Amino acid sequence: MIDPVQLYCWHFMSYPHLPADFDEKYDSGWVTVPNKLWDREKSRGLLNQYIDQLAYADELGFDGMVLNEHHQNIYGLMPAPNIIAAALTQKTKRGKIVVLGNLLPLHGNPLRVAEEYAMLDNMSDGRIVAGFAPGSGPETFNYNASSAKSRDQFWEAVELIRRAWTEDGPFAFEGKNYPLRYVNPWPQPTQRPHPEIWIPGARSRDTLTQIAKNGYCYFLSSRSHGKGTGQSMQRFAEVLKAHGDIYLPRRMGILMSTYVGETDKIAQEESREGIWYFLRNCLKGHQRRVGRQLTFGPGVPYIPPAEFRAYLASTDPTTPLLGDTRDWDDLQTSQSIIVGSPDTVYNRFMSVLEHAPVGHLLIQFHMGNMSDESARKSQRLFWNEVAPRLKEATGKRFNELFGADQQKQMEAAK
Repeated sequence: MIDPVQLYCWHFMSYPHLPADFDEKYDSGWVTVPNKLWDREKSRGLLNQYIDQLAYADELGFDGMVLNEHHQNIYGLMPAPNIIAAALTQKTKRGKIVVLGNLLPLHGNPLRVAEEYAMLDNMSDGRIVAGFAPGSGPETFNYNASSAKSRDQFWEAVELIRRAWTEDGPFAFEGKNYPLRYVNPWPQPTQRPHPEIWIPGARSRDTLTQIAKNGYCYFLSSRSHGKGTGQSMQRFAEVLKAHGDIYLPRRMGILMSTYVGETDKIAQEESREGIWYFLRNCLKGHQRRVGRQLTFGPGVPYIPPAEFRAYLASTDPTTPLLGDTRDWDDLQTSQSIIVGSPDTVYNRFMSVLEHAPVGHLLIQFHMGNMSDESARKSQRLFWNEVAPRLKEATGKRFNELFGADQQKQMEAAK
């Protein structure tokens, strides 16, 4: 049997105390946003509150909690997600702890990442999902790192970490970027052969090929989910087939954002301030045309030349981004942030899953300066009134679509 969709609570831990005139006075919420705007008094206990919201998702029964790494911005206050993950190992009991992911080219020696994840896997009794990413434009500028080398460094680092978890040590690693005389980490992860590895990416064929060859899980790094999401799934399925594997829902995940209220009207009223704070402020300099863009440019992040040429040929630089959203109707069209009653949210989520039957939904509930009470209410309504229907519907749907393929794969493995 194929599992139904797995539902995770993703928290980006945004900064909620910006002045009301932030959008007028400052050109970006990333990289160059002045840290004098950090209010020490208002921010006391903020990270603890966010950790508790994730722990609340575990209490409700979510399949896992998701963290990620960003630097020098108001969008995500997690430059060191492994520290947050360590706290969650002590405050949660059952859900997976997904770190999506450590930005390997910024971490110096990847062996340190292997050691930290192994510690977390022990502390959580085998609940860690190990996410790895090369880092995007902002991190390139934050750390003055070479974007041109990052892809080569990234895949070498992933190989080193996987081998550190699966091969008896000590052994020598003859890498171009990370040569090591002794690879022999203690402790080893609890999970065997190693924690599940997730790799985020856009639609780069090179990334999909590496994921397919190594048996990793593909996370589509996109905030909008129309036809392109289904096309990405089909492209990944084609790459898997070319490498002798088959597509199953557990091999792919996507990010969605939602606010659930008793009715569509209540949901819009309760989430309006938090969502528009998130769109106008947190996405400025990242997913808005207005403001200073430091997230993308020639060679930042590194894209193979052929794919960059294809991108330029098919991209209209005037196309509005998520942060350019004008009103609720505009927001609904992008299928990025789904707001409404349990029925509305269920139907909108299922419309995405019909086109792209992916096995992992990583869901953002807290946005911008949303209150703790509102974020928890949305999580609770989602889990109690939306999640059971999603589980039932996708359990049937996934087995209809992929049950025979999984059976063939299991028989071939015997």
